[in-house]
This record gives sequence, C-alpha cells and structure tokens, in this order.
Amino acid sequence: MMAQHTILIVDDEANQRLMLTQALRTNDEREIASAASVAEALEWLNHHTADLIITDYNMPSANGLALVAHVRQRALPTRIILITAYYSPELQEAARQLGVDHFLTKPVPLSLLRRLANDLGDVTSSA
Repeated sequence: MMAQHTILIVDDEANQRLMLTQALRTNDEREIASAASVAEALEWLNHHTADLIITDYNMPSANGLALVAHVRQRALPTRIILITAYYSPELQEAARQLGVDHFLTKPVPLSLLRRLANDLGDVTSSA
C-alpha cells in the first residue's frame, strides 16, 4: 500500500490557496489541506501532520518564517517550501538558517511546485 502524503498550503489569499490546491491535486494518495494564516496552520498542525508545507512569506499577523520557526522548534519531520514576492538576500539567508527546503520567488512555475511535491515519495528521511 502506498503511503498517503499530506501537503499543507498556507496563504492569506484565498485565490492563491485554491490555485495551489488545484495545481497539486492528483489522483494519487495525496491529501491537501490549507490554512489562511500562521495561527490557523499551527492549529491544524496540533491535530495533523504534513509531509510538505508550502507557505507564503508575507501574511498579516505573522509571516511564513514564523511558521517555519514553530515547525522546526517542534522538530516536525516536514519539508517546507517558502514562497515570496519580496526577495532579498537577507530573507533567503533567514529561510536557510531556519531549515527551509526550497525558497522560491513569485511567480513560481506550477510545474516546479508539482515536481517538488512529487519528490515527497522519494524521500523517507532527511540527512
């Protein structure tokens, strides 16, 4: 039996969450959840696990790096993709230091996101 992979999409813009959900939805064993804020994502993570979190950086109240810090502090074995329209070398370095797996600048090609999400099945642990 193939293991089910869960992806959590975190973005304050409903149209972005919908677009990413539709782009990543396949007919395989994959669950896709979404959250509109860091607080909502953390609440979801209290009850579920995610193999991959795709989060926007710029959100009200708390940004994507705050989410990454919480996930890493909990030592959750989750791969993380941070997406931003506001690239800076400082932001990229902060993301690297927090253990973000992929740092992508908008507009992100959906084919790249699909490939990164499909790579979930190839990774069973992080080195």
